[in-house]
Amino acid sequence: MPASDPGPASTPIVNIDVYGDDASMGIASYGFGMPTMIKPASASLQDALRKQFNDTGITVANHATGGRAASLPNLLDGMDGGGAAFAQRLTATQSTIVIISYGLNEQYGGESVSDFSGYLAQAIQIVRDAGRRPVIETPSPTCDSDHPFTANYAAAIKAAGATYNVPVIDNYAAISALTDWRAHMDSTCTLPDESLQQFKATQELAVIAPLVKAALGE
Repeated sequence: MPASDPGPASTPIVNIDVYGDDASMGIASYGFGMPTMIKPASASLQDALRKQFNDTGITVANHATGGRAASLPNLLDGMDGGGAAFAQRLTATQSTIVIISYGLNEQYGGESVSDFSGYLAQAIQIVRDAGRRPVIETPSPTCDSDHPFTANYAAAIKAAGATYNVPVIDNYAAISALTDWRAHMDSTCTLPDESLQQFKATQELAVIAPLVKAALGE
């Protein structure tokens, strides 16, 4: 009997999840307690990936949350306002790549860089245990008194990338190199405006596109 025709091979679906804080969510400022929302880097990243690979099936889902509760330890415990604990939340998605983007709100509580590094190691392992590819991202630089250790947190994220062999999107270094970056921050010099969000998306694309290419089998 002739072999049955298996039909055309299906194109792999690439879904990317983003977990982060106010900056990742797309909050540009807080006025009278209400957030002003702008297009986040994740949305521009999705646009760029779809254009580059001519594939509208590529999705970038933004699961970031806002407010001071939006921190990495709260993500792990399900206390960030986004739902269940991180490990459980991952089971509800079909992502291929998971971007972890924190380093701002941890400073409000005086969390040590050492503690943050430990939480980051846990998050990376949770992503891997779920069969996903972790990517970690440094925060934008800040210039306010509430975030005096942003550079230290960024350094810890880069160190985790080297230690655990995880790709790093280094927004901190890239934005710090811009001479006018402070002009694109909110009045507290904590949150980036839409032009910096777009700039962040270009940094993300440089790291994520090769991973998407591999996932698509190209």
